[in-house]
Amino acid sequence: MKNQLPITDRENYISFHETAYKDDLKHAEDNAIKHPRWAVISGYYAMHDITKLFLAKRFAVKITGPEIHESAIVELKERIHDEKTREKLLKLLASAKDMYFNVERLKENTLPEMLRQGRQERRKSQYYREDYTKERKTTMETASYFLDNIAKPFIKLMEALLHAD
Repeated sequence: MKNQLPITDRENYISFHETAYKDDLKHAEDNAIKHPRWAVISGYYAMHDITKLFLAKRFAVKITGPEIHESAIVELKERIHDEKTREKLLKLLASAKDMYFNVERLKENTLPEMLRQGRQERRKSQYYREDYTKERKTTMETASYFLDNIAKPFIKLMEALLHAD
């Protein structure tokens, strides 16, 4: 559920998410080898927290409630269509292709798709699945791939959007 972020809560909410996404990313990086399952979980939460930070800072939106993860994805998808944000995002995606992405993957909905994919990977790592086997467990390679190809690129793009004029 989305709410208008009350001015009385704004500073604390933003401060919390600025710290949380950085802590989560650091935790993910520090645990990619020793605890890869937690690296994926923390990597996703870094993505989730920077999304909430972006929505709060740019649009004064606070995401809460039982469907918080889906609400963040939906709200991000809606807000990147804001004319000013869309223009900045498309420029960022064009420049980011050389750093992280295959050019065919780049499109306007890249960020919500990456957040949704991060959520799916987190669920696979965090919860029991009937198809779980030793071969399907979260490995160091899985965690490193997730961090290098989904979480970190997403965070870099979101940081750039947060700091764009």
